[in-house]
Amino acid sequence: MLNFWPVYKREVKTYFQSPSTYVVLALFFLIVSLIYQDLMTVFSSLSASAGQQSMFGQTNQAPNVTDFVIRQTFQILTSLVMFTIPMLSMRLVAEEKNRGTFELLVTCPLGDWAILMGKYLALVTVGLVIVILSGVYPLIAWWMGRANGAAPEWPIVVSCWIALLLIFSAYSAFGVMASSFTENQISAGIVTLIGLILWNVLGVFQMEKYPKVREILTEFSAGEHTENFIRGVLMLKDFAFYILASFLFLFIASKTLDARRWRI
Repeated sequence: MLNFWPVYKREVKTYFQSPSTYVVLALFFLIVSLIYQDLMTVFSSLSASAGQQSMFGQTNQAPNVTDFVIRQTFQILTSLVMFTIPMLSMRLVAEEKNRGTFELLVTCPLGDWAILMGKYLALVTVGLVIVILSGVYPLIAWWMGRANGAAPEWPIVVSCWIALLLIFSAYSAFGVMASSFTENQISAGIVTLIGLILWNVLGVFQMEKYPKVREILTEFSAGEHTENFIRGVLMLKDFAFYILASFLFLFIASKTLDARRWRI
């Protein structure tokens, strides 16, 4: 497991030398930026309106920049990550199988976990880049709001961006798992997308007759565990949820590779 470094270096190099990675990232930040611009425009308009009304003795509370901009931006980011992961992860194992290089890889003195960890951590590295670059959005909100004291609540900002990295990591593990199931990249991408959507909507199924089942499904929903982070509350159970989910998906992927290794 600890000798994943050669695989990691190769995958990171592949990611950052591939035009498709930059196309995906460009589309990601284009969509986020357009929505963010609309949020800031509406927020500025509402803040200006509240300021004018206060000048005439009318009470109209100005919107909170953390609630109106930061939290909504975080929700947009997490939603787009769900659609971005399939495009970034679908090639990780499926491409190796399709090209026939997987057989060569498994005959090297590398364990299944070393192969998976190298590929997984390379994808998480791309996620870390996304998280760091997306940090510009709360900085813009702070810069534009510093004149009238509408600064973001930084503990909530930090909490949300920690959650974004955890979510990206868990989704990446799911993508690696899905990619290990097939030789077809498109199939891997579709399985990843459908799986992530279902994982997020587990808690919305209407099961009035089975409240315990609904409670369990809600607890296992990926979206449910973002609520505390959005409020700025860091709870061990939420960290554990995403970390254990990542481990589970990688474990399933390792067993899939192990089964194929025996067939080679």
